[in-house]
Amino acid sequence: MIELYVKDGCAYCQKQIKQLEQEGLSYRLFNVSHDSSALETAKVKYGAGIVPVLVEDGKVKSIGYQGKG
Repeated sequence: MIELYVKDGCAYCQKQIKQLEQEGLSYRLFNVSHDSSALETAKVKYGAGIVPVLVEDGKVKSIGYQGKG
């Protein structure tokens, strides 16, 4: 299962979404702008200070678009 943490107005988040869709991958989207629980998870559990955060099977694949965070 792929999880993607994004926020409103983030161009890099939109690029990450587009990339996943082009690759035909399904994912669960979490918007930290509206979901305080998702924000807490991204910060505390995954150690992210920026978005997008891409998580696969509970492991962080990248923080920031293409890991450039």
